[in-house]
Formats: sequence, structure tokens, C-alpha cells
Amino acid sequence: MTIHARVLGVAQDAGVPHAGCSCPRCEGHRAAPLFPACLGLVGQRTYLIDATPAFPDQIRMLPAFPSAILLTHTHMGHVTGLLQLGEEACDSRDVAVHATPQVCELLARNEPWRRLVERRNIRLVSLDAGTSVRLEEGLDVESFPVRHRDVETVGYLVKGPRRTLLYLPDIDRWDLDLPALLNRCDLALLDGSFYSRDELPRQGDIPHPPITETLDLLAPEEAAKVRFTHFNHTNPVLDPDGPSVLAAVQGETIPLD
Repeated sequence: MTIHARVLGVAQDAGVPHAGCSCPRCEGHRAAPLFPACLGLVGQRTYLIDATPAFPDQIRMLPAFPSAILLTHTHMGHVTGLLQLGEEACDSRDVAVHATPQVCELLARNEPWRRLVERRNIRLVSLDAGTSVRLEEGLDVESFPVRHRDVETVGYLVKGPRRTLLYLPDIDRWDLDLPALLNRCDLALLDGSFYSRDELPRQGDIPHPPITETLDLLAPEEAAKVRFTHFNHTNPVLDPDGPSVLAAVQGETIPLD
């Protein structure tokens, strides 16, 4: 089997359509929802980056149940899917969950996550930012620290036999060296929550670098490596006649070998 990534969702944490929203963009996606941002990794076994509220639908897009899950952080759209591993649902056994020490501590000490740990539905594996884990031969994942509001957050460099994928769905601002990161990968899936600064009245309370500002930072050859993901339902990129931006596509496969 070839080693590849699969895009399992491209929306912000609450998905599109949003609960309780009847805006034209949400109405237009009721027949074909966009799931929260999530990445599947497939080799001899199957892995997830983040466990979203759409976990049941997303694992159906993979060839097998995930053997391990890597978390970027603990906001709603990235961790709540772990509850599907509990006794009320899958009742899994010792699924490895890789996360930063702070995130592991939060899960181990607080309900409803603590019960998953105590019942051995999941097994927490501490992964310091800046270190790597080998998931299997030919598939390594390196974490790196990211500033994102009030929680410890990481992005990941997914290293296959021949190609490296950068996965960074959430960041407050580009205070890290994005060109240097892009130099280390063949393709990057980056935070595209908002297209511009004027989409949402309370946008200042939800810091994400707008797509327009991210592209302004990059040379053409760097921008060619970028696909955006994690779209808020206000983002006009989701419209059929919206801005022409390279976007990740839910369901697409990205070869890593």
C-alpha cells in the first residue's frame, strides 16, 4: 500500500453548515457538509491528526480504524472526537493519542477525557514540541510549537518516504518563519479560517491570519506549495464564484511516496 495523506475535513471547528445558522453559505452545504479540519495518514496502518466532532463520518473515509491519533491542541474541533472512543461508542482499546505534555495532563485529569484514560480506551503518549515520532517505517511526524490563543498548540511535518507535508490548521499570527517551514516541505495545508480582516464583527476576538495577509508574506514559488484549510463559514473562498485561492479539498489524497 502506498503511503499517503487524506484530507478528511476543511472547515473550522464547528463545520459547515454551522448549527443554528441559515446564511446562504451554510444552506448551500447542507446536502454536502464540510467537516472540521482533519487529516488522515495511511500506510500499513491508519492514523489521524485531530479528533473532530465529525469523527464517525471521517473514519469512514479511511481504509481502517485509526491505530493512533495525534492532537494539535484542545479546542472543540480538534479533540471532542476522542469521546467516540469511549464505552458509549467504539469502546476502543489502548488507541495511542500523541499530544504535548500539557495536553496529555489536561486529558488525564479532567472529565470526560479522564474516564477514557482510566478505562484504557486511549493511551496518552507525550510528544514534546520540536520532537518526532515514527508511526511506522517510512512515516514520521515532527511537531513544532505554534502560538494559538490560550492553549498549547503544535503543527506537524508529516514525512513520507519521498514527500513531506506541513499541516498547520490553527495559528494566531505568523510570528514563526513561514518561508523556512515551507522550505522543509513539498506541500503545506495552512490556516485559512478567514479570507480578509472584515468578515466577522468579532473577528478581533478570534485571531487567525487572513489568507490575503498570508499570501502577501510569500514569494510565488512558496505560495505554490500552499493549500488553505480550516475555513470559517463566513469565508467567501467556500463560494462557487469566490476568490481564486488554492484550497484543500475534502476527500483528496496526497501521496507521500
